[in-house]
Amino acid sequence: MATLDTALDPRAPSFLDNRSTAQAALRALDHAHGQARDGGGEKEVTRHHARGKLLPRERIELLVDTDTALLELAATAGRETGEPAGAGLVTALGVVDGIECMLIANDPTVRVGGPSAAGRRKFARAVELAGRHLLPLVLLLESTADDERGAGAPDPSFARLSRMAAPVLCAVFGPLDAWLAPLPDLADHALTVRGRGDATRVDVVAEDERDALRLLRQTVRQLVTFRHGPRPAESLLAGAARPDEPPRYEAEELLAVASADPRGVTEPREVLARVLDGSDLDEFRPQRGPAVLAGFGAVHGHRVAVLAATGLAVDAESADKGVELARLAANAGVPVLVLANPVVEPAPDASAPLLRALSQADRMTLVLGVEPGAWTLAGPGFRFAWPVGDLTNEPYDGVIDPRDTRTVLGICLSVSASAARRGVPGHVAEREVAS
Repeated sequence: MATLDTALDPRAPSFLDNRSTAQAALRALDHAHGQARDGGGEKEVTRHHARGKLLPRERIELLVDTDTALLELAATAGRETGEPAGAGLVTALGVVDGIECMLIANDPTVRVGGPSAAGRRKFARAVELAGRHLLPLVLLLESTADDERGAGAPDPSFARLSRMAAPVLCAVFGPLDAWLAPLPDLADHALTVRGRGDATRVDVVAEDERDALRLLRQTVRQLVTFRHGPRPAESLLAGAARPDEPPRYEAEELLAVASADPRGVTEPREVLARVLDGSDLDEFRPQRGPAVLAGFGAVHGHRVAVLAATGLAVDAESADKGVELARLAANAGVPVLVLANPVVEPAPDASAPLLRALSQADRMTLVLGVEPGAWTLAGPGFRFAWPVGDLTNEPYDGVIDPRDTRTVLGICLSVSASAARRGVPGHVAEREVAS
């Protein structure tokens, strides 16, 4: 492997301009995160606490293992379309009794008059990711008591719950609106807090919220072990040590890597030098197709193939190099990381083969620019973006601080590796496929 060099000059005007632009975007992102954490506002939160109830993030905090990472997904979804930040829903990757899980908790302090459009999409995306990576799905549910809207046909994403290879667990902490009402019956195990839900529809009745969360922790371990056997205790979320070497360059400098020009190209080698273990990249076919950077490296000890555009256009030869990398990675069971710059589509005769090759690989996407080509966003894998320009949370699983890139990618690669160790074909982990 070759160690990546850097051409960043902290004294250059472009370095300072890029960093200033990134810092302004992060301030706006932090404000949006604060709005999501505030839920329905101080009055609604105070009223909720006065009833002896916990907020969704408080429930999640008590449910997950202490001193483990928690990766919240699409934290500010909905705000761009005028809906409450977060869309009244919290979705996150977390560790429950040593097991990586997908967590979904709706916020009863956010009065949206039934499920919002962004909330439905956010829920469906969390279910999709859980199914793809064989993650137990834990639902923490409670609606506003006077919210009776949302009736009608069940959400299409609910049908997927019955096909999940990993268990689905549901805890009911209060009344459920018409949209959420079917979920306890679709779960493998459901419980409620005494006096707060229909005890005839659940398996266990807990004495209070903390007791319900304690019982959930026990049940996750029991159901997962029963269905799949003991799990290897190798998880970046759980804080497991990995045989890795930190990058040779500071993550802080990633604030200056992203181009301040909406049509500018972020140099992928500068990103990888601050993300890959040891800043090492084994470049694939470096003498061919220079419009695409391709190669192999590792993040927190997890092998990864890398694919990135280096300019504003992708020619046929460069796209062909991407096809070969994706095929090699799929055959070797190595995830593909796509660094998405603002690029035009590949040549017509190369676009379809590249899309097909990427669809066969376990992949994740990091958007570095404002207008990534459609091919870079294809596929159902994890998708994150830097806060460059006027980005929304859709179609991303989160807009992240560039300095957190290595940690976020490491968590996603850890989840992907856990699914691969359990032999999930193509990481599509539904009963009708895995059986």
